[in-house]
Amino acid sequence: MSLALHAPAAAQIGPLPPAPTPPTPAPTAPTTPADEGLSTLQQLLIFGGAGALIGVIAWIILRDARRAAPRAQRSQSDPGKPAGKQSARERERERRRRRGKARAAKQQRKRNRSR
Repeated sequence: MSLALHAPAAAQIGPLPPAPTPPTPAPTAPTTPADEGLSTLQQLLIFGGAGALIGVIAWIILRDARRAAPRAQRSQSDPGKPAGKQSARERERERRRRRGKARAAKQQRKRNRSR
């Protein structure tokens, strides 16, 4: 019986209506030109600043290294005094210091042998 009631509704269905057409896009306004990046002057300023920063860092590191170097090495790297140009007194003082260290090291080795 239920089929009889639904049959007249099924008979009324006809062909499908046509699908709505999509709206045409509106013309867009002209856009501004694309960003072309950094200018040459800006690039020079950036790389120049980076180079100067690296130079300052290197100078600080070298200055600190010279201050921390032992005195004998500092006198060799002294810009006011050419390397290897020591007076006779300085050379003799250096020899005595090295001989004293060698003697002390030899005595230490002798003391450690008996243990």
